[in-house]
Amino acid sequence: MTIHPTSCVSPAQPGLNKLVLGVATALALLGSTPAMASVVNFESLSPDFYTDGQTLGEAGYTLQAVDNHVSGNDNSGGVGMLVNGMDPTTCWLGGCPTNNTTHFYLGLNDGSVTIKKDDGGRFNLRSLDFGFVAPRGGLPNYSYGRLLLNGTLENGSTLGYALDFPGLDSSGNPVFGTATLPTGFGYAELTGLTIRACLFDGIGGCTVAADISDPSIYQAQFAIDNLALAEVPEPGSLALIGLGMGAFLARRRKSAASSNNI
Repeated sequence: MTIHPTSCVSPAQPGLNKLVLGVATALALLGSTPAMASVVNFESLSPDFYTDGQTLGEAGYTLQAVDNHVSGNDNSGGVGMLVNGMDPTTCWLGGCPTNNTTHFYLGLNDGSVTIKKDDGGRFNLRSLDFGFVAPRGGLPNYSYGRLLLNGTLENGSTLGYALDFPGLDSSGNPVFGTATLPTGFGYAELTGLTIRACLFDGIGGCTVAADISDPSIYQAQFAIDNLALAEVPEPGSLALIGLGMGAFLARRRKSAASSNNI
């Protein structure tokens, strides 16, 4: 008796198609899980002024202003400001980025800002908009320093990355630029992130004034907006997806075996 190949393959084909489709769907879900992203764009917040230790929050993240020249409760002044880019009185001497008409955050007077997830979980910083904040407008078109990103990993180690500030517009005021972080930093699983600025020192370095004796004190300033922050799922979440996919495959195999025994 001649057995044609199609007489064996054909009955099992619909089940095989469903199995392949199910596996593909599960794998797609598994692959898409880490990309649960939020964008901190400050639009839900009102303009305000921040001193050392004060916080603001949006999209499941808390940002805390840090005065790098004082400690404890000895607040010497403002180190952060949330502004409306459409308000012309925000920087009446110039110096603020001019190409952003939304809300954005200013880190002032050598201050920094720290970022953490509200639930203490891990996250990535994939991209952001950033610019220099000059002490006044009318400066020559030049990148006056860098934005410094310093991430803290779960094991307590740190990871740094620096971005040269964009230049100035025709009136000598800073502008925003957009940066997509490279894989080595942008996909690092952070538990905290600190952002601050440094100024070029003219001899190849980029520094922040240590104290009042430095003539550049209070001039390392920055603006940030549209921080694309991606949540990193906890290992247990991925394990549940894996268990679900394994159960699905086992059920399909059992169903296929039962069909073949009929």
